[in-house]
Amino acid sequence: MDKKTLLAVLLILVVFWLSSEFIWKNKSVQQTQQQTTEENVADLSNQTTESSNQTPVLPENETEIIALDSNIDINNNIVLENELTKITFSNKGAVINSIQLKDFYMKDKVSLVELINENGSILNTKLNDTDGNISNYSNVPFQYELNEISNKITFISNTEKGTYKKIFTLSDDYQLIMETQLNGFENVSGYEIDFGSGIADTEEYLKMKNREYAVISQVDNEKNKIVLSKLKEERKTSGQIDWAAVRSKYFTMAIMPDELIEMNKISAYKFEESPTMKLSVSTIGKQINHKYNLYLGPLDYGRLKGYENGIENIVELGPKFLQGLSKIFLWFLSFLYSFIPSWGLVIIIFSIILKTILYPLTHKSFESTSKMQKIQPLTKELQAKYKGDPQKMNAELKKLYKEHGVNPLGGCLPMLLQMPVIFALYPLLRYSISLRQASFGWLPDLSEPDPIWALPILMAVFMFVQQKLMAPSKKNLDAMDDKQKAQMQSQKMMMYFMPIMMFFIFKGLSSGLVLYWTVFSIIGSIQQYFIKKKFM
Repeated sequence: MDKKTLLAVLLILVVFWLSSEFIWKNKSVQQTQQQTTEENVADLSNQTTESSNQTPVLPENETEIIALDSNIDINNNIVLENELTKITFSNKGAVINSIQLKDFYMKDKVSLVELINENGSILNTKLNDTDGNISNYSNVPFQYELNEISNKITFISNTEKGTYKKIFTLSDDYQLIMETQLNGFENVSGYEIDFGSGIADTEEYLKMKNREYAVISQVDNEKNKIVLSKLKEERKTSGQIDWAAVRSKYFTMAIMPDELIEMNKISAYKFEESPTMKLSVSTIGKQINHKYNLYLGPLDYGRLKGYENGIENIVELGPKFLQGLSKIFLWFLSFLYSFIPSWGLVIIIFSIILKTILYPLTHKSFESTSKMQKIQPLTKELQAKYKGDPQKMNAELKKLYKEHGVNPLGGCLPMLLQMPVIFALYPLLRYSISLRQASFGWLPDLSEPDPIWALPILMAVFMFVQQKLMAPSKKNLDAMDDKQKAQMQSQKMMMYFMPIMMFFIFKGLSSGLVLYWTVFSIIGSIQQYFIKKKFM
């Protein structure tokens, strides 16, 4: 087996492993999870019916706080909103129970995107004291003051232990400022912020949810990512937390403490098939005023980059060593879209430009392959002549290659040099919020798979054509010995097998990514036709 065939076989094995790990496997996992969720819901429903009149059992060291004013009415529809988002609060626990994004729609393309699961909430607080006791504020009715002019709401709870305030101010973006104020508490050692119900599903295609949904944080200046599939049990990390986030494929809920706040522990866990987290803050003193920035919105690299604290790393940009290239591609795609208002056309034009830039490498690869095929008769003669002297044969072969300007690895290396480009582009076209629900031709959503498989079929056809064009001519084939013909036969089998396999992989990937690869393959086939015509 020559180096070229070996390389192709290795690539097939890598692709096969990736498919079994990320694509085929997850379907059964998802079905199992769905079944488990349905069973849990049924069990929960039965438990609720049986114990509707019973008081919830809390851990021994955890108690529910009782407000001094018990006549406060519960309001679950207290709203702060701007042009981009609508955030709904409840004064029961002073929590957020709804986050709607006005520029994005759910999978039905009618309802606004909702980031919080139905009947869920985030930002419940529990206070810890120096004796190890926990005070749970989840059922405490807070007094509240709403200032619509400054887009600010203040929640106040007066208890026998002290006064607790939570103040929320909504900016003009997806940023919500949260202030936590404690006054009069004698022995508070810290508190816990809970993201409770996690992040809601917004997409119809959830085949890769276990890999796309995650809890991500920056702890001691290092990114810490735990995907949903790894949250079979609670995962705890300690250290100085700069920011922490719960992420779905396209959206996130993130929290960033001020520099002086000692947020030092994160607990990531799974709640009803959603990743979520609890954050622990250490504190000392009777009067405490802590401030947090919350980002509740799309995974927009530009917006997140503006915080200048590394939180843009929530956005998926592929392997770390290729992220510089990914950022260049992201900028260039956005630049093209600024004057071409169609993401489908942008991808096509980008494919053409990239293929043109890479043409010297492609040309070099095809040229080297063609030259190697043309000197096969001479190679065969030398191998026969120096069969008993391998050292002499290798020396003569090197001399032959030099005389004819042939590099034995010339067909492989240019193709390998293109691999970083592919790996850098892949996460952009797969995770880009810009492609979400962007239609093109018969494709209703470039972020989702092609519903009629037309693109994957077309891609597979042109992959076959491209490999067919790389096959040696009948004249060169006749000049080969039996061993070389056997190698060509194995490559011929791969020529049929590889496009079929790639079809089954790409039919489940985003149509934007498949569109890029299809255009790339079509242009490659055209280029190869003319190169072969020139050298053969």
